[in-house]
Amino acid sequence: MLWTGPVLTANGFVDGWFDPDSGEKGDGKPPPGPAMDGVILPSFRNCHTHLGDTLARGEAPDEPLAELVGPNGFKHRWLSGADVAASITAGLREAAGSGTALILDFREGGEPGLEQLSRGATNAGWCVEQGAPQVIPFGRANDGWPLPGRNAGLPGLKDLAPGAGQRMAIEARVLGGLVALHFSEVEREPIELMLEHEPDFLIHLCNCSDKDLRAIAEMRLGVVICPRSNARFGLRPPLEELLALGVDVGLGTDNGMLCTLDMLAELRFCRETFPDVAPEVLLQLACQGLDETLKKAIECNRIVGLPGGRILLSQLQADPLEAVFDPRTKVLATRFTCE
Repeated sequence: MLWTGPVLTANGFVDGWFDPDSGEKGDGKPPPGPAMDGVILPSFRNCHTHLGDTLARGEAPDEPLAELVGPNGFKHRWLSGADVAASITAGLREAAGSGTALILDFREGGEPGLEQLSRGATNAGWCVEQGAPQVIPFGRANDGWPLPGRNAGLPGLKDLAPGAGQRMAIEARVLGGLVALHFSEVEREPIELMLEHEPDFLIHLCNCSDKDLRAIAEMRLGVVICPRSNARFGLRPPLEELLALGVDVGLGTDNGMLCTLDMLAELRFCRETFPDVAPEVLLQLACQGLDETLKKAIECNRIVGLPGGRILLSQLQADPLEAVFDPRTKVLATRFTCE
């Protein structure tokens, strides 16, 4: 069955159609046949998750962030006794059902953590590192060595043992992978120490100075913000400043125990939190987040390729852009592809 309605393009919304069976698309009047009407968008990218704790949602105590997710906090105690693969499966199914085709997931737990991701992804019908929908893991070694997989997902600097972060970053480079780092989330961290890890992109940045942000922009580092998760702890990422500096920005939902993996929910929260950012820009971040960083990684053969596809949303307002942000809007159908 064809999808018909406003289609988001590089030039805004235009009336058109999409055939989810063949992948064909066009502007204007659709071919004859049955059709579903709605708003047609590119699939979403969720650029930062911790899928393993999804099934802990609703159980997390009201504690400061460091006590909740730190090395001896609630999260890691919960993970030690949980079926992590099942939790990952639940998170991936939730993400796919809300239109997400690509997830960049931080995998704690060393090599067993990657094995849990593989089982969880298989059960959810997701692919790891190649295919669609796709999850790309960013591993973390239990003691800094060896790195599981080829991408390094590093915690905040204060949670790293001396030299451990540098060792994981070096190994990721040797293996041809990417390096991502939590940075200046709860308090400002030294940018000089961050640079020693040579990251490709950073997460959070809620407590960076203006000077830090300018330096990050000059170095062309990507940045992923997680507004809903940060807000739980009274934090706010500097999205307006990042965009003004031309930084390559992506959106993430962070820990599955704290927030749903629904990118539409993240978008709506962003519109409330960042009223000076145009809704068109927010939608672009959800569909093409971290685009410069990821495309550069493809050119350098550091990732195989990116999944894509289309999603069909219900249209409850005449303006398709307003329909996307309407809290009543639902995902009617998805079609994920390798692009």
